[in-house]
Amino acid sequence: MRVRALLAAALAATALTAGGVAGTANAASGAASDAVSGAAADAAAPAAPATASAKAVTSGPVKAAASFTVWATDVNMRDNPGDPARCDSHPSVANCPVVAGQLQPGDRFEAACQKRGEPVGGNPWWVYASIGDSRGFVASHYVDVAEDQLPGVPVCGA
Repeated sequence: MRVRALLAAALAATALTAGGVAGTANAASGAASDAVSGAAADAAAPAAPATASAKAVTSGPVKAAASFTVWATDVNMRDNPGDPARCDSHPSVANCPVVAGQLQPGDRFEAACQKRGEPVGGNPWWVYASIGDSRGFVASHYVDVAEDQLPGVPVCGA
């Protein structure tokens, strides 16, 4: 079973904080700003090599690992419904072109897992996030945590 399906089921079963998602953009505007000046960093950052296919996050029930906020405005939650394996294997603007929602400062989202992807602002980590009905990868660069890798959040597929 794909990581995305496991995470979606687990996040749906977890009590989530609702609200704060600014809406859904279409795929054509998916390359728009990932927050403040992040789009330029997203486009200019070199792609890292793809990782091995994802496995289940844990052997038991999967739950959201922690709750976080972002420091920037209009932070995109990225997805690729047409080719989810591409997005899951190496999160990036190109591999996850659809904006599933946007986060604003103070919006609390649930983090299920994190994995390396295209560096944004020098940070190669992306977090699989959920808020309300929106789910997708968020560049960890925009999360309100000083470390690149989020504390207490497992690596996707580990």
